[in-house]
Amino acid sequence: MNNKVNQADIFLESEGDQWYQRNAAVLTRDEIFPDVEIILSHYTEDSSPARVLEVGCGNASKLSTICERTGAQGYGVDPSAAAVADGMKADPSLSLTVGIASQLDFADETFDLIFIGFCLYLVDRKDIYKVVAEADRVLKPSGRLAIMDFDPPVRHKRKYHHKEGIYSYKSQYGDFFTAAGHYHTIAKKSFSHSSEYFSADANERVALTLLHKEEDPYPEL
Repeated sequence: MNNKVNQADIFLESEGDQWYQRNAAVLTRDEIFPDVEIILSHYTEDSSPARVLEVGCGNASKLSTICERTGAQGYGVDPSAAAVADGMKADPSLSLTVGIASQLDFADETFDLIFIGFCLYLVDRKDIYKVVAEADRVLKPSGRLAIMDFDPPVRHKRKYHHKEGIYSYKSQYGDFFTAAGHYHTIAKKSFSHSSEYFSADANERVALTLLHKEEDPYPEL
C-alpha cells in the first residue's frame, strides 16, 4: 500500500508558510516582474480582463500589479495562510483565499485570465489532471491562461531541497492544455531563475507561457 502523503496536504499544513517565509522578501509591490510584463503586453485597453485569478498567488504582489494596470477584479488562491493574510492587508481590494489548485472554489467560466504562478511543479502527480480540469472549468471561453514554471527539454523529477518526501516535477506545462487543441499558444518567453535571459543550464530554465482558450475547439468545417 502506498502511504505517501499528498504534496498538497504538506503545503497546506506547513510548507506553504515555510516557502512564503523564504521568498517574501522578493515578493514586493515595488518589484518589476518579467512574467507580469509579458502577460500585460498582450492586452490592449479595449481587451483588458475583467476578472483575474492567480493560482499560487503568495502575497498577491503580482496579482495586485495586474489589477492596478488593467482595472480587473483580482482573486487569488495559495496554500500559505501567512501569505494570504499579508496580501489582503497590503491590498484589501483583492479577494484571497487559502486553497490549492486542484480544488478551486469558483463557479464555471468565472475568469477572463488565470495566472498559474510557479506552482505546477509542486503539484502531486495524482492531482495534476485535476488542476488542468479545474483551471479549464473556471476560465471563460476565449479567456487566457498564463503559466509560469520550469521549462525543461525533458520532463523529469528531482528531490525538493527544502523538505523530505517532496518532489519537484519539471515539465512544459503548456502542453497539458494545448495537446488536445482546446488551447492555442499566444506567446512563450524562456529565461532563467537568475536573469531575464535564456539559460544554457536546463535545470535553470523557466518560461512564461500564455495560452488562448478556444471559443469552439471543434468548429464545423
